[in-house]
Amino acid sequence: MKDFSELGTTIKRLRTDNAPEFITDNWSNKKSYKVKEKPFTTFLSKNGIVHETTPIRSPQSNGKIKRYHQYYTKLFYAKDKKLNQNELQHYLNKYYYFYNFERLHPSLNTKTPFQTLQKFLTK
Repeated sequence: MKDFSELGTTIKRLRTDNAPEFITDNWSNKKSYKVKEKPFTTFLSKNGIVHETTPIRSPQSNGKIKRYHQYYTKLFYAKDKKLNQNELQHYLNKYYYFYNFERLHPSLNTKTPFQTLQKFLTK
């Protein structure tokens, strides 16, 4: 959110798949039905961001993020040892920078995501 706000952009909506870390936990027992909101969902609600989920069994609607996960999974599985939290954050930051500011994406006419975003913000 900070990165986008520095560019003058407000996040109004966020789309995720239906993974358990993103959606509300529902469970029931013999006596009652309870709903437990996830921290992720609570954060979005508090910040006025609408949470959308992709339709189930529709890879065409979340293919970009699946590709992103594929790239960084390869990066981290190549490591010889388990990473601690600080090391993992370091590599995630490094990869985030590479992916968004250096890597040329064929789907974006060989531009970086940042270059593409700048083009839309300067119109």
